[in-house]
Amino acid sequence: MGRKISSYKKGLRKRTRVILFVVIVFVIVMSIAYRRLWEKSAALQKEEAQLEQQIEKAKDKKQELKDKKEYIKTKEFIEKTAREKFGLFYPDEYVVRPSK
Repeated sequence: MGRKISSYKKGLRKRTRVILFVVIVFVIVMSIAYRRLWEKSAALQKEEAQLEQQIEKAKDKKQELKDKKEYIKTKEFIEKTAREKFGLFYPDEYVVRPSK
């Protein structure tokens, strides 16, 4: 009878070791998977921040272009362009240029 108990205890110890080994392997595999997911998450967060910056720059550029479009429609811009690029003036204006 002592042998039965002894062999039973050995079998129990063996099963316990196998189960412990499986649990340890499972924990290691899950740790590796978690680490990969964490790294991927960090990379995606970094990319998201960069995209947010690009969106903000694009919004600023859009507003700048919208303002420029409105300015181009003004009489001030038309007069300025006519004077600077085409050398045009109103009939009652005189151009005074400094002597060289």
